[in-house]
Amino acid sequence: MSSSDDAVSHEAQTRRNALAHYDILDTPQEAAFDNLVKVASLALGMPVSLIVLLEADRQWFKAAIGFDGPEPPLAASICAHTVRQRDLFVVPDTTRDPRTAENPLVTGAPFVRFYAGMPLVTAEGVAIGSLCVLDTQPRTLNAEQAFVLTTLARQVMTQLELRRALKERRARERRNAAILESAVDYGILATGLDGRVTSWNVGAARILGWSEAEMLGEPADCIFVPEDRASDTPAREMRTAREMGRANDERWHLRRDGSRFWAMGEMMPLKGEDGTHEGYVKILRDRTAQRRADEALRQQTALLQTVTDHLSEAVFRLSADDTITFANPAAAAMLGWPEGSLIGRNLHETAHHHHADGRPFPREDCAVVRALEAGVALRHRETVFFRRDGTPIDVVTSNAPIIEDGAVGGAVLTVIDITERKADGARLRRSEERLASALNAAGMIGTWDWDLGTDTVYADANFARIYAVDPERAARGAPLEDYVRNFHPDDLPVFRAELDRMLAGAEADREGANGDDFACEYRILQADGSHRWLLARGRLVRHEDGSPLRLPGASIDITERKRAEERQSALVELGDRLRDLQDPIAIAFTAAEIAGRTLGLARAAYGAIDSSQEYLDIGRDWSRPGVAGREGRYRFADYGTYLPDLQVGRDVVITDVTTDPRTAGHTDVFIDLGVRSMINIPLMERGRMVAVFCLQDDRVRAWSPDLVDFARNVVDRTRVALARLRAEEEQELLNRELSHRMKNLLAMVQSIATQTMRSAADVDTAKEVLAGRLIALGQAHDLLMGGALGSTLIGPVVRGALKLHEDRPGRFRLEGPDLEIGAKPALSLALMLHELATNAAKYGALSRETGHVAIRWSVGGADGAPSLTFSWQEIGGPMVATPARKGFGTRFIERGLAGQVGGTIALAYPSTGVTCGITAPLAAFQADG
Repeated sequence: MSSSDDAVSHEAQTRRNALAHYDILDTPQEAAFDNLVKVASLALGMPVSLIVLLEADRQWFKAAIGFDGPEPPLAASICAHTVRQRDLFVVPDTTRDPRTAENPLVTGAPFVRFYAGMPLVTAEGVAIGSLCVLDTQPRTLNAEQAFVLTTLARQVMTQLELRRALKERRARERRNAAILESAVDYGILATGLDGRVTSWNVGAARILGWSEAEMLGEPADCIFVPEDRASDTPAREMRTAREMGRANDERWHLRRDGSRFWAMGEMMPLKGEDGTHEGYVKILRDRTAQRRADEALRQQTALLQTVTDHLSEAVFRLSADDTITFANPAAAAMLGWPEGSLIGRNLHETAHHHHADGRPFPREDCAVVRALEAGVALRHRETVFFRRDGTPIDVVTSNAPIIEDGAVGGAVLTVIDITERKADGARLRRSEERLASALNAAGMIGTWDWDLGTDTVYADANFARIYAVDPERAARGAPLEDYVRNFHPDDLPVFRAELDRMLAGAEADREGANGDDFACEYRILQADGSHRWLLARGRLVRHEDGSPLRLPGASIDITERKRAEERQSALVELGDRLRDLQDPIAIAFTAAEIAGRTLGLARAAYGAIDSSQEYLDIGRDWSRPGVAGREGRYRFADYGTYLPDLQVGRDVVITDVTTDPRTAGHTDVFIDLGVRSMINIPLMERGRMVAVFCLQDDRVRAWSPDLVDFARNVVDRTRVALARLRAEEEQELLNRELSHRMKNLLAMVQSIATQTMRSAADVDTAKEVLAGRLIALGQAHDLLMGGALGSTLIGPVVRGALKLHEDRPGRFRLEGPDLEIGAKPALSLALMLHELATNAAKYGALSRETGHVAIRWSVGGADGAPSLTFSWQEIGGPMVATPARKGFGTRFIERGLAGQVGGTIALAYPSTGVTCGITAPLAAFQADG
């Protein structure tokens, strides 16, 4: 929809809304409006007079005289023009005004020839229709007649505004009555100046017991208790309301049955529309239950105070900003403050403002403060408080939020001093740590003692668990076979070779080691199929005769170090292999193979993203032996909701596809693929995702940051290799393109020079003509260079070719869509336009000050083969005659571009100005051959 359509739609909606306020559409005839159109007809001597209201899709006559039949459709409404004015709209002869000449009311019955209308404008400035008069003869309005029509239009709006005011007043009255009747929890009564009841709502009857019939005309002071009536409280309340604008009270009141109730009331003066004081209105609400609840709360608070005063735990009540509003005696004693002196202090600043080591403790880092602000409970949170003298104490805090009217109003905080208990625990832990240090070296995961005579291994629980041996059995001694069966097959020979060397007494090939030292690195298979690297170190214990007795030692987990070395070696291997690859698929597969093999994955692949950013295309993937490959196209939406993360460059790391919320709803498809955990790393170019590196495993894996960093390194190296390959391809393409363009350019220069010299009368003429043609050729070539030697837009080609000849604005008037054309057609078109413009400047339209050239192009055709039509038309030049002979310029115009793109060309010389047109397949224009 255009901006003008939007404006019309907005105007129609505004008018519809304005009309709704008046509730006038489709109402019966009304004498007030009928009389106004009759006066207009008689006063102006017009046979037809109408009050017309316009909706978005129709016009409706509120009053009409002299017009038979139903209202014409909105499209035939002359009043639709009137509402766009802000003053009298007069059409003396409708057949001569372009706005009305084709109107069916003018061309057909009733053959309207004269129209005058005054817009009906609301107070908000919205034109909702018009008061108009019509005649079948051309007419004019004099000043007096115009005044009459304008005044009558204002009278129409006066009637409409009166109708609107009455409608709104009735609505207000209904609304106020409904409010009064629905406010059953409030007693609302009105009195005259003498204090006698004039109105008594349902709520007053329910609360006070008297019906409205019983109370009308009776003194309202009967609702006050005798002691208040004796002290003239009712009169004093009316006087306060009259002088101060309102009077508030909260006191005991009387019901019809003589019972008392506690009510909160407010009295206000009641004024008429002219502001005169007419009486009073009083609003009462029964607060007896609330008063009793408040009293019960006071009693409960007193009881709670007694309880907290005798608690040994510190109890605080805090406001929402952490200010202490209550502290029991135990709280003051715990923090070393005099009883009562903590009230009004900020708890955080008083007892919790820095860490035990003296560092500041920001308020926003305090768990107690965060729980208070969030309105959540905090249970058994250990922290450090400080006594008034600065002594730190270890405490456990718990808090319960206080919610008031849906908002956090504060919290109750209990604090237990655990300083002594924590000191006892610390002493126990230090004792345990000293014992552990005696048993375990730095980095040690388990200790063992191998009886070489019986091949029985005694081990601690940590060591046994690594080998999947029952810890209790390991402590009693388990056969060596229970441990050996979990060795990686490739490492068992290495372990035995080191054992044989030690038993033979040979020197170890390690600095600082002797022949009885044992050290070996090996892998242990785990239940999930993975493995752990261990470094076992021990020293042989011999009998007195020197024979081997025992081999005690300890094992250290070196898995992370070994895997880091494996990953580093893999990256070196990847760089070496990618250096010589020239095929993108081979590069992607090599990266997937090395990453999958190094990380022990089930499958790895490098996939490209399609243009819709919804599909992943995998040309070739790597998979572990025994795992099926999965080349093909995959739609992201079928596998979870993580696509938005990838599209903004975020890695997707999923430990378990069955529990991660991004994939949990698509478990079946992952099971079919044999995938349980995965990493997806997007490759971004200019902020857009172009590929994804997919790493998948068939078991749950906790992907550590090191593994993710390794995957990113593989992606980075792959990206560099692919970028190198693209750069080499683009350089080769650019070289071939430059060679091709240079050959074409030289051939065209040779042809232009040859033809120019052949047809020139002398050398000076040849030089001038050749220079102009070469300049045009250069400008066209500049356009192509700006388009990277490829296609270019036709508009810039045309403007560039004619720039030399545009001695003032308006010489060339271009019209046509933006579309791309190929390099060679662009050069030929530029040269053709240069020839035409040169001839026009010498002999045609451009030789006259008032002349110009119209240049148009368009795309047409059918049957799936569109064609481009290009035309040149000279206008405002001298008389033209067909030349007696054809020069090179004419031959070039007729053959140059047509020979390039095919099609037909027509160069004509009508007396009004030269024309040239060419029609050829669009594909030929866009070819770059």
